[in-house]
Amino acid sequence: MFKRAIEKRDYEIAAHYCTAGYAEQLRRGDQSAVELGEALDNFNYQLKEHGLMRDEAKVVLYALDPFPKDVQITVSKENGDAAEAALVFSLPVVVGNQPTSGTWNLKPEVFGTFTRSMRYVNVTTAAVPMKKEQGQWKFDFPVDAPLQLRVGILNDKYKNYVNPLRTITHEVKTDPSTKENTTQRLKSLLEQAAKE
Repeated sequence: MFKRAIEKRDYEIAAHYCTAGYAEQLRRGDQSAVELGEALDNFNYQLKEHGLMRDEAKVVLYALDPFPKDVQITVSKENGDAAEAALVFSLPVVVGNQPTSGTWNLKPEVFGTFTRSMRYVNVTTAAVPMKKEQGQWKFDFPVDAPLQLRVGILNDKYKNYVNPLRTITHEVKTDPSTKENTTQRLKSLLEQAAKE
């Protein structure tokens, strides 16, 4: 149910399957994370539909995702009222032979809002303790000051990222000139958003 809620970008529902501290952060960032996530999904879809997706854009769009939807969850090591889950995230596949747009000057504080504080056992896999509360298993994600700060920044700045993504999504569908320089346009608008 947690995975389904994440796939639907319904962080309010996902919060029901988490212990109190993390649930509070999901609820706190729900509206901004939903809007940013949907803008990312729409933009990704248009780029793929028009064959415009480039490696550097894949990496940046993945980094901006508050909680990537493409995640596999397995639970093991159940012991009474405790267990452990493994969340395996699918990193963007890059081919490495496409032209690069160079370094993107973005603020890392907006990257991986809900996922950066997790305990990763390797590049793609986070180990998450689980607790049984009133008969229901819940993810006991870590809650630290950086997570709370990132959620606050997301709530303050998400429109700075949503608006450019919506603008370029529309341009990709309607403006042939944007199709020729989509990645550079994305970089320019996101770097401007990072300054605001």
